[in-house]
Amino acid sequence: MSITGMLPVGAFLLQHLFSNSYIFNSTKAFNEHSEFLTSLPMVVLLELGMIYFPILLHAVLGIAIIYKGENNFVSYGKFRNWLFFFQRLTGLLAIVFIATHSYTTRISSFLSGKEMTAATMTHTLKQPFWFWFYLVGVVSVCFHFSNGLWNFLVTWGITVGKKAQQVTSALTMGLFVVMSLWTIMILLKFV
Repeated sequence: MSITGMLPVGAFLLQHLFSNSYIFNSTKAFNEHSEFLTSLPMVVLLELGMIYFPILLHAVLGIAIIYKGENNFVSYGKFRNWLFFFQRLTGLLAIVFIATHSYTTRISSFLSGKEMTAATMTHTLKQPFWFWFYLVGVVSVCFHFSNGLWNFLVTWGITVGKKAQQVTSALTMGLFVVMSLWTIMILLKFV
């Protein structure tokens, strides 16, 4: 499960944040980069094979894990037990957010033949409901990725030992804060 969250889903998340960061240069830079990405050869096949199917696989596996898993943070209020719970919660929130975001930006643009531009995002994010929907969505995705990175490092034997896991936990929570602030700054730049 953790491998699907890192490659290619996690890699795409980081690339997506990088691409959205073009808004800090200008709306023109954002639009040009967006146009470049959508004009790549075989873009639909790339999106299906490298983005949508891996995300769908990760989501289906995640829902199966949620269904089988048992939360014990009430009985054992330990930090990692709470993170176990929040990993599942943010996973569900991420599914709703990613599906909605994908439809309203990429799929509807593809079906209508209209490009998704910075102006489109500005129009969307100036509506309070959508701004808060995106805010909760991007923070959920950032937490899910960062905590998932910790889990990946432990599961694959990269982070071994209690001290190493504690340090990695602090670093990945720091990554969560940095990514969240970065994505919030991107949202605010559109507004």
